[in-house]
Amino acid sequence: MHDASETAPNAANHDGISDIIAEFSEVFAFARTRWARYAEEVDPDLKGVGIMVLQLILRKGPISATGISQLLDMDKAMVSRQIAKLRELELVDTRAAAEDRRVLLLTPSAKAEDLLGAIRRKWAHAYHERFADWSSDELEQLRASLHRFNASAAE
Repeated sequence: MHDASETAPNAANHDGISDIIAEFSEVFAFARTRWARYAEEVDPDLKGVGIMVLQLILRKGPISATGISQLLDMDKAMVSRQIAKLRELELVDTRAAAEDRRVLLLTPSAKAEDLLGAIRRKWAHAYHERFADWSSDELEQLRASLHRFNASAAE
């Protein structure tokens, strides 16, 4: 038999987690909207997912299409379409992997690095505006909490 005082914190914690999930949903919606807008600025045919793939290539490259698919938990066909579009726009460079010449490794082109630099500056500006009235301590607390949350995914 459970004491009511034992179940109350669990219920409150559950309610808090539901609220956190709702807040994350809003953050993700904001991010998707921004990425879609920035993708259209690069090319009207480029989708937000294409910019996500390109940013992953920039951060993790050289990387294979299979590696991108695994990291983004995305269908290989969708990744292939995005890579084809990025190559058409001259935003990625490819080279054969030394260990298996059949595997293509993707790296961002100089053009992509310039474009992503401009997008990151816009992205940073948008966040600076949203955090304008936050104290340094509040920002550090958010950073530390998000870092802890993200690190727990690897465990």
